Amino acid sequence: MIFKNRKQNALNNILAMALIATSVASIQPLGAANADVALTATEKLEKGQVITGIRNVGATKYVTGTILIDHPPEHVWPVMTNPFEFKGKISPRMKTVEVMLDKNDESILKVTLDMGFLMPNFCYTVDSKYQHNERVEFKRVGGTLKDFSGSWEMKPADNGTKTELTYAMFVDPGFFVPQWIMREGMKNELPSTLTGLRKRIDNVYDHQQALEEKSILASRCQIAGKHSTVSGGTTVWQ
Repeated sequence: MIFKNRKQNALNNILAMALIATSVASIQPLGAANADVALTATEKLEKGQVITGIRNVGATKYVTGTILIDHPPEHVWPVMTNPFEFKGKISPRMKTVEVMLDKNDESILKVTLDMGFLMPNFCYTVDSKYQHNERVEFKRVGGTLKDFSGSWEMKPADNGTKTELTYAMFVDPGFFVPQWIMREGMKNELPSTLTGLRKRIDNVYDHQQALEEKSILASRCQIAGKHSTVSGGTTVWQ
């Protein structure tokens, strides 16, 4: 009974947060909305905005977010693909990361998300495939979530000095939440994740902040003044 109540509380909280996010988005000032409509996608990206949308893949609707980062793909890659960067600097909800498989072109990670007060933690295992400096595809292979899949896609911009990064994601939590509500919630969550990633990359390359010491093999990349060694299956930056 306690677990049933916790699950119902979690559902109610998710529904409430998604509906609030939807309501807030719908009451933005009319002038601001009209100004944004007048801008092209390129202009929005150059202003630092995150563009969200929907991508249909068969019967599945993926929520997408696109951002422009003022660094080349080879700078974005080692931060974007390192789960320990997300745990430590980018995603406060990421509680634990356990590396189950660590290869240059593939990883399997067991991740626990802290969903906050009165909500159970989400634990899932995700298998990721890497095309170096270009693309990551991931999918759930176990855990609490019923379905979780998506991709990170990088395209060079401004003659290779910048990166246009698109994050696509589909989530089915495994209990009844209408998919339109899930999509609206993710549309409001993705900009926070992407701007957090951009800020972290800026801090590393513009403000000389140190990278997280631990990484996975797929994240390895030559960086001026830094090199990596492998210890016990985990890459350590030195």
